[in-house]
Amino acid sequence: MSSGKNHLTISIVLYKNNLIHIRKLMHSLLGCGLCPEVYFVDNSPTNELESYIHSNFHYQWAGENIGFGRAHNIIIDKVMNYGGYHIVMNADVFFDKGVIEKIVEYMNQHDRIGLLLPRILNPDGTPQPLFKLLPHPQDLFTRRFIPSLFKKILGHNNQKYSMSFADDKSTFDAPYLSGCFMFLRKETLREVGGFDPRFFLYCEDIDLSRRIRMTWRTTYYADASIYHYFYKGSYKELRLLCLHIISAVKYFNKHGWFIDSDRERINKETLEGFTSKRKVNVLPIAK
Repeated sequence: MSSGKNHLTISIVLYKNNLIHIRKLMHSLLGCGLCPEVYFVDNSPTNELESYIHSNFHYQWAGENIGFGRAHNIIIDKVMNYGGYHIVMNADVFFDKGVIEKIVEYMNQHDRIGLLLPRILNPDGTPQPLFKLLPHPQDLFTRRFIPSLFKKILGHNNQKYSMSFADDKSTFDAPYLSGCFMFLRKETLREVGGFDPRFFLYCEDIDLSRRIRMTWRTTYYADASIYHYFYKGSYKELRLLCLHIISAVKYFNKHGWFIDSDRERINKETLEGFTSKRKVNVLPIAK
């Protein structure tokens, strides 16, 4: 087991996943030249997915659905004290050779970045921007429940929350980075901890991004890209919508609903980092 700073560990949580997605992800992982230490934690009702996991990787059946964050924490706690980096990765992502190595090189050059999200693309190559400001309750409510016609009327604040003004081909800092692929510095994890286990599913990535952003940089890195099958489950299944609402309530109970001074400060700092002319839209990168 390597303890060098380039040593990489990865955790992936499974739950009745599409086998095609799992195979594409494993192909990507096997092509990584850094030989990462990969752990699959399976929240599925049975352990039938184990037979599809490559022998190079670790597999652990949770025995029940313990939730996204808690399952990742099992591995984060196991690998916290060695190596330099850890990736929280969805089972529905895949990437080309050299992408992980490029991210590691960038992280080595920017030692105040605690969390990095690469450019996310749909499988057809179109952009899937998954960086945002920290949410106000109105932001989440508007995105999920307001019809499209009224969104155009109320769209300004929601567009600001989604950072739609930002160029996804440029690198900048954003305070909320998607949990589909969180490239984490282990020094950061030792300082702030892993996922809050109170979040069963949804909003755990907002919470962790926010806690990291309090003392570290959270960076969207456009020069490396991965592909993601974006399911948007809470838009399609009532059970997942209920889980999303429950997690949002827990998030705002924890951090504040309409009064949240840290949210206001962090979002203001993020917006002020963008050029006033809105021509380049690149947040200055701290040395």
